[in-house]
Amino acid sequence: MRLPRRPASHGWSQEHLSHYVDGDLSWLGRKRLELHAAQCPECSLGIRAVRGLVRLIHSVGRDSAETAPAGIFDRVRADAAKAHGASEPAHEA
Repeated sequence: MRLPRRPASHGWSQEHLSHYVDGDLSWLGRKRLELHAAQCPECSLGIRAVRGLVRLIHSVGRDSAETAPAGIFDRVRADAAKAHGASEPAHEA
């Protein structure tokens, strides 16, 4: 199935990576992001990075030797603050 191309798919995809990983996008939104990520190495890497961060966050506090890399939470907060400066993204496509 081929969905129509929308302008600014990269920007939209970047804004919705965490929603995608959390399963908070509509079916159409998921397909839109998946189609874009299949052609965009940056967004494909972004999906893997968000998944890794979620796994790391869930492991913190457990009996584990794993710790978050130095400065990771500061970088996440800075990126979130930059993204939050833009208009609030909708969760639907």
